[in-house]
Amino acid sequence: MHYDLLSLLDAHLAEMTALRHVLAAPRPVHPGERWAAAEQTLRSSERYLQAVEAVLSPTAV
Repeated sequence: MHYDLLSLLDAHLAEMTALRHVLAAPRPVHPGERWAAAEQTLRSSERYLQAVEAVLSPTAV
C-alpha cells in the first residue's frame, strides 16, 4: 500500500507541475485559457483523492 500511495502522489505532483507551467507561462493566452488550466488542477486533485480513497478503502484488495 505504501508504494501505491507514493506512486499516486508522484503522478499527481507531476501532473500538477505540468499544469503549473501552463499557468505560469509568460506568453499571451487566449481568453479562458488560464481558467481552464486552473480547472484542470481541480480535476487532477479530485482524481487523486478518488485513487487514494480506493487504495485506503477497507474493501480494497
